[in-house]
Amino acid sequence: MAVIEATNENFDQLVQGAEYVMVDFYGDNCGACVGTAPYYREVADDMAFIRFIQVNTSVYRKLARRYKIMGIPAFRYFHNGQVVHQSVGGMDTERIHRELAELLYHDEKIEK
Repeated sequence: MAVIEATNENFDQLVQGAEYVMVDFYGDNCGACVGTAPYYREVADDMAFIRFIQVNTSVYRKLARRYKIMGIPAFRYFHNGQVVHQSVGGMDTERIHRELAELLYHDEKIEK
């Protein structure tokens, strides 16, 4: 499945419209974001049962503030519309899979 670029207008609908969602908050001038992007797309192509979203924090600052994004790349993991896990920093395929395990097997706790 392709990675979906979210906006202020469609973000809530995208997150609410899928059971599992991983959101990548990235920036235009972020080296770690650029390095993570191909791995993120690769995992998105392999795991169609998870919705993968990207939010450009340089453009959609309101969403970055809403989710208290202090550094990028930052990731939020949603289950049924609720944040259940979060992480920060560049990732390769292996780390993305480890972080997704937290989403899929999170024991219903919510981190804020």
